[in-house]
Amino acid sequence: MDMKEAEQHVGYLLFEVSRLFRRRYEERSKSCGLTLQQARVIGHLSHHPDGLSQATLAQAIDSDPMTISGILDRLEKRALVKRVQDPADSRAKLVTITPEGRELFIHARSISRELFDQILGNLEDGHREILMESLKSIRNQLIDMSPENKESQK
Repeated sequence: MDMKEAEQHVGYLLFEVSRLFRRRYEERSKSCGLTLQQARVIGHLSHHPDGLSQATLAQAIDSDPMTISGILDRLEKRALVKRVQDPADSRAKLVTITPEGRELFIHARSISRELFDQILGNLEDGHREILMESLKSIRNQLIDMSPENKESQK
């Protein structure tokens, strides 16, 4: 399959858009010192003020426990997150975002929004909404196809 043929496949285009977005985001986010994965972690934690277990957080950002552990170690060294005792289980820890982490996430989110505005700014009226609805539909279909959802539907 040549490049022209590849560009006719939605899977290829989705992969390329995602890859290029990550690259552009990483270039722009150097000013705040966060990788995209780190920004995703603190972003997810910002929506869960009581904290999340490391395993739940890893699953939420589609990462493995060892990778998330390294990310959390680096974020904790910068005082952007902290690990606290889980009040429901004395053997477990919860990860919470610190005020410094929340402030940095706001900056990282503005970088992401500016990038998306720039990327999507050339779309004709209404096309942005159509794109968003189409992507949501694809995402929901993929979620419905997951083994976890198929098991719960039995």
